[in-house]
Amino acid sequence: MKNMLLAAAAALGLALGAYPSAAQDAITLKVAHGLPATHFAWEKGIRLMFDEVTEKTGGRVQFEVFPAGQLGKDNAAVLRSGIADIAMVVPNYTADKFPLTSVTELPDVYSSSCEGTEKYWNVVKPGGPLSVAEYEPQGLRALFAIAVQPNVIWTTRQVRDMSDLSGLKLYANGAAVNRIARDLGAVPIRLSAPELYDSVTRGTVDGAFFPQSSIVAYGLDEKLRYVVKGTKFGATSWVVAISDRAWGRLPEDVQELLTEAGIKASQAFCAYNDEEIERVNERLTSEGKLTVTTLSEEQVEAWRKATASVSDEWLKDMATAGQDGAAMLKAYRGESD
Repeated sequence: MKNMLLAAAAALGLALGAYPSAAQDAITLKVAHGLPATHFAWEKGIRLMFDEVTEKTGGRVQFEVFPAGQLGKDNAAVLRSGIADIAMVVPNYTADKFPLTSVTELPDVYSSSCEGTEKYWNVVKPGGPLSVAEYEPQGLRALFAIAVQPNVIWTTRQVRDMSDLSGLKLYANGAAVNRIARDLGAVPIRLSAPELYDSVTRGTVDGAFFPQSSIVAYGLDEKLRYVVKGTKFGATSWVVAISDRAWGRLPEDVQELLTEAGIKASQAFCAYNDEEIERVNERLTSEGKLTVTTLSEEQVEAWRKATASVSDEWLKDMATAGQDGAAMLKAYRGESD
């Protein structure tokens, strides 16, 4: 997969027009993201892309980074306004602008971050159906895409069966995961991930649909000491995008390098995500900070049946909004005509 994607990236970069006369000029690109400056998604993912481009251009291309939402919370708007050239865009924070991207939240589509990332990149890459439907109309071009491993349920008290979820207030950010929470008997709560720690501390949230690799990064391992495993829910996806305005100003060689480096970095980050699951589980369990409930095959099937209508409801919502959800879901799953 890696060689195939890199070959495609090189072909894509070479096919795009630029301004050759600017090839040797120094370039500084402004980068915005909402993460803490040392967040693992930056250190183990996004940063790799920029470091490689700077290195391979001999320092000709530099990146001025504004973390922690310094340039604004809506990074798609930050890009459209020209305040930043490149930004991390989390579509479910502004779901009205990216309704079809919520396809990544649907259950029973993928099992690992790398599997989900490949499926996501195939539809969100420049020219892909999701890019054409939602990103290109907003003047955005994906450079790096990630689908974190499927959410699992973390709680402040042990959940042994579906009935234990009844009435629990669970962080469920996104339209599909919101429905999953309701169908399982929980009360879905929407807020941003950085707000979750305080909400759990205050007792306004009892748990979360959250990826395992992120639990420590947000300090939630000190609050959510129980986890349910065995399910295959969808998860949050996000991209690092560049504005068309900034892209058009770049020389062809820099366009090519950004394209290749973005794919390599997303592959490295998804692999880190998948490996981190085992590291987190082993460490927290050995320290007595985590109690794991592993659902039986019968329980998994019961939970799957309880959430079986989520995809159908999503399709109805997309149709009502005038969106071709059926075609997008088929493309995301990698199903041929």
